[in-house]
Amino acid sequence: MERWEMMNKAIKPLDDVLGVGLDVLKKTGYYDPFREGLYDMMRTLMRKNFEKQNDLEVIGAENVPMTGGCLIAINHQSWLDVQVVAASAPRRIHFIAKAMFKDWPFLHHMIDLTDGLYIRRGGDDKGLEDVVNALKEGKAVAIFPEGTIPGEEDVPRWDVEKDTGLLKGKTGVVRLALAAGVPIIPCGVSGTGKAYPPEAYPRMQQWPPIPGPGPVTVRFGKPIVFPKPKRTPSRAELAKKTKKVMLAISALVDHSRGFVPLKLPLNGKTEPTSLPRYAYSHSVKPGKDGKKAPYGVLVIHGFTSDIHCVDRLVAPLDKTGMPYRFPVLRGHGTTYQDMEGTTNRDWYEDAENALLDLYGEVEKIIVVGHSMGGLVALELAARHRDKVGGVVSLAAALKFADPLAPLSPLLARFVRFWPSPEAYTDKSLEAAENRNYPKFSTKAFCSLLDYSHDVLHILSFVKAPILILHSRKDKVISPGSAKTIYEKVSSKDRSLMWFEKSGHEMFLDCESEAVTGATMNFIRRIADAG
Repeated sequence: MERWEMMNKAIKPLDDVLGVGLDVLKKTGYYDPFREGLYDMMRTLMRKNFEKQNDLEVIGAENVPMTGGCLIAINHQSWLDVQVVAASAPRRIHFIAKAMFKDWPFLHHMIDLTDGLYIRRGGDDKGLEDVVNALKEGKAVAIFPEGTIPGEEDVPRWDVEKDTGLLKGKTGVVRLALAAGVPIIPCGVSGTGKAYPPEAYPRMQQWPPIPGPGPVTVRFGKPIVFPKPKRTPSRAELAKKTKKVMLAISALVDHSRGFVPLKLPLNGKTEPTSLPRYAYSHSVKPGKDGKKAPYGVLVIHGFTSDIHCVDRLVAPLDKTGMPYRFPVLRGHGTTYQDMEGTTNRDWYEDAENALLDLYGEVEKIIVVGHSMGGLVALELAARHRDKVGGVVSLAAALKFADPLAPLSPLLARFVRFWPSPEAYTDKSLEAAENRNYPKFSTKAFCSLLDYSHDVLHILSFVKAPILILHSRKDKVISPGSAKTIYEKVSSKDRSLMWFEKSGHEMFLDCESEAVTGATMNFIRRIADAG
């Protein structure tokens, strides 16, 4: 159960009490006067609060017609957007809400009290008809064409379009305007994503989950009027008009003030900018028909690790005939001094370039990552859901066993390098197999620590089949990391396998054969199913 669901369940009794009170008002005939007075009072109070706490700035209010129906199309950054626009608009606004909110405590009462309109996702002719009628009656109706907030639900922020910095607009905004014969008023909201991001609510990963200070700007643009069509517009025509609306909204938004600042246009990569060094690589040329191989495997080593920590997979992968890549991430494979100055973005970029390189030969990729490589594998699975067909996470570095790890930023100010931790249970195997750096850069470790927090917040975007391996005797990464990954990913096909004897170096320690076997069994199962 998600945190917001637990909160909704907890406040349900209070919602029932409020519902009884509102029913009494309806029966006595006081509901409508109460609703009108409440809207005006709340709008005034919210305006004053936003001006005080968020230095609210409203630009272009004169572009909103004071009479007649109009459709206000707004970008969506935060659950604060509705209140901010309602407080900023020069006339009363009726917001379109998702039908699922009818079951949310308190929220459904607020939507009803403000005369909101519900539309069910996936097609709702009755809901659309209600909105069209409201527009024809002369109401100003607000809609979020993106459909949801980037970073909320299962839609990550990186799904935004390169030229708008917004999610791809739904064509409903244009269809409603054409059906009702009303103008579309583009509206750009800036700053709410930083003041109250999805991490605060509904994810409740940022505490306390309440709106904070920070400047907020609401900018209304010039009306967009589409002539009444002589025939039913095609999907392509609707998409073209919708794109025009989204570009108009985007032009009104200061994207640098988002929770994750953007600079347009976004430079999304479609092919590797440079290839990383490969310790091992196997390629398969496309067939005569041009078809790529069904699956390939990308194997990512850990922090301070020599590639030897994962090369037990080379021989069994060779037997499968699948293409594979074993990249050597920046700062590794040389001397520990070369780690200094590298960051998690360097390691991720090297792995991503290897993934894109391999993707030129295969339809899907199974990503195997150990320790830090486990974090990279999880981010690749979250960001490249169309390319990643499976994940093996081995002792992913989500939570560190050392309770002093959070003090690393302070240590890094005074100490450049620190001894690497003990990663083996079997000391004879450590003496024979260990090729890792004896020390690590404290600044690079701080970047790894930050990375663990970042990946925690995107686990829900991982949907590929996943196998999670961890040893209960791992003294480097807390076994609790495996439990968190298992609980937070959205993968329907997921399994958690515990080992009882190994240390952190699972491929090389006393249970190496079992670890390698479990990994290869998963790879074969996914490849065979595909």
